Parts: sequence; structure tokens; C-alpha cells
Amino acid sequence: AGKRLCRVEYLSLNSGRTTRVLAPTALADTGQRWHVRAFDRKNKRFSDFVLTRIVKAETLAEVSDEGERISADVQWARIVRVEIGPHPGLAHPDAIEADYGMKGGMLVLELRAPLVGYALRSWAVDCSPKKTLDPKQHHLSLLNPATLYGVESASLAPGHKPEKGASGTL
Repeated sequence: AGKRLCRVEYLSLNSGRTTRVLAPTALADTGQRWHVRAFDRKNKRFSDFVLTRIVKAETLAEVSDEGERISADVQWARIVRVEIGPHPGLAHPDAIEADYGMKGGMLVLELRAPLVGYALRSWAVDCSPKKTLDPKQHHLSLLNPATLYGVESASLAPGHKPEKGASGTL
């Protein structure tokens, strides 16, 4: 039952209203809205789709292929260790350490790769290479930026600049 395809009309920021055939694999709450993780046959890749942008959906009789199932989603299978600390530009980092229950000035999160960028954006974590974002707006900073290598959703992280030569995929 969980392997059936669906045809959806989707409101995309990039291409407007489109019809797509999706192989849904997971639901995820990013803290701001719900997404369905699915293999998109139009773009031939796994992507996240905002549920409220699906204006029409119908289940198809056809089932997904092995390469369209969650077991084939490399990004979903990847667990990323994210180390967050107080922004180095703060005068009183101990206040942030208390807010987040940090131990040794660090909070460790383990997240699925497709959710990392959403979490860093939602928490306003400064992911810039030299922590140059305003600490008044970004109380937190990413302590282990190399962990974002190959994480497709990292493009959503505040201040993140992919390394030269990084393809964004594994």
C-alpha cells in the first residue's frame, strides 16, 4: 500500500502550477510547515514538497520502482551530526548556553540530511565561514561547518556557502 504513486498538481516557486507524478516516502515537519518527501518523476530525484502547495492529488494504481523508494534516498538515510554553540559575537554567551541547555558550550543535534537546512534556518544559526552574520539576529553558530558537505538542504542555512567543487549531492 505504501508504494503507490500519486499524481499531484503542485504550486512551485520555480515553475508555477505543474503536474507531477510522485512516489511519496515520508512526511516531515520542519517547524514551520509540513513537507512530503517523495521521488519526483519529472525531475528524476528525491525532493521535498510543501503539503499546502499540493492543490489536487490522486492515487494511481501503479507502484513505485525500487529506485523511487525510501531505501534509495541517500539524503534521507544520512544522519548528520550538527554541533551548535553561542555566536562568537555575543557579549554573554552563557545566556544562550542556558537557553538551549548546552553542555561545554555546545548543543548536538542528529538530523536527517534533508531536514538540516530547515532546522538551521528556523533556529537562525550563523553558518557563514567566519561567523559574520549579526549576532543580534543569530544567537547561534554552527561549530562544525564541514558536516554540511554534501547535504543538499544546506543551501537553506543562513550564511552557508558551499565549498568549491562540492556538488551538493553525495
